[in-house]
Amino acid sequence: MSDTDSSGSDVGTEPTRRAMLRRTEPTRRAVIRRTGPIAVGAVAATAGCIDRGGDEASENRVDRDVADPPVIAHRGFAAEYPENTVAAVEAAAAVVDRIELDVRRCGSGELVTFHDATLGRVTDATGRVDRTPYERLADLSVEGSGEPVPTLAEALDAVPADAWVMLDLKSRGVAADAVATGADRGHDLAVTADDPAVLEAVRRADPAVPTVYSVRESVPARLLRPLIPGRSEGTELPRWAYPSQDVAGMVETATELGCAAVSPRYELCLRTDIVSRAADAGLRVLPWTVASARGYEALAAAGVDAVVSDVTRGLRET
Repeated sequence: MSDTDSSGSDVGTEPTRRAMLRRTEPTRRAVIRRTGPIAVGAVAATAGCIDRGGDEASENRVDRDVADPPVIAHRGFAAEYPENTVAAVEAAAAVVDRIELDVRRCGSGELVTFHDATLGRVTDATGRVDRTPYERLADLSVEGSGEPVPTLAEALDAVPADAWVMLDLKSRGVAADAVATGADRGHDLAVTADDPAVLEAVRRADPAVPTVYSVRESVPARLLRPLIPGRSEGTELPRWAYPSQDVAGMVETATELGCAAVSPRYELCLRTDIVSRAADAGLRVLPWTVASARGYEALAAAGVDAVVSDVTRGLRET
């Protein structure tokens, strides 16, 4: 949910969508069959998922003593399905009612659901998304699945009407169009970004849309983390291995931006007091991104409000 690139300004409208994707239902079902059926416990209702402040919000707020915070499907459960695709959305929506999608503008102007600034990690193409026309993206296969890169409109059309959607805006210049595209479909909508300017643009576009400030550790912590022997999700790191973090500044920024929640890299929830500080400030905590039952349980014990996960809760034990 990080690695935002910044370019352009928040102006303009999304051009008319290009040719329809050459996608078939058998292809999509084949992708879903590849991973098999998934069982998951009941997820709490989406109403008031990240409301902030006021008596009504307090009534809807998830009790921090509850052991089972709901799961948000990160890119449509990116470890199980081709991330940010219609197939991933449909599969995730079958088991949870909260879905997170990344948003960028492509070279011909459409908004697409794609995480990286470049194409190489999840397709066999090269180049920047913002320089690639949509006709080309529609011909690509995400992670060899046969699923193309969808427009944001197409991805949202695959989300059930009663689901909650969090859009992670990966660049500047997309806020107004992303909010408008989401509003057209009537989902419970929230927007997240790690760039304060993007969140400010969302507030200008529609003050009623809840915003979520995405944060991660300092550079020294990021560099040290991979070097810790035997490290795994949910395990404690040696105190010397985790430099002091400015969590007070993170919470203060989220509050100043008028955010409803803060979305930290999950280590921050396990190694700092960001959960309690956010609660004191009236902010919900939606950590990213876990891929194991152990990581989920550790975050649940820390008292978070929801968990952004690459896998369905409990599917992977390690």
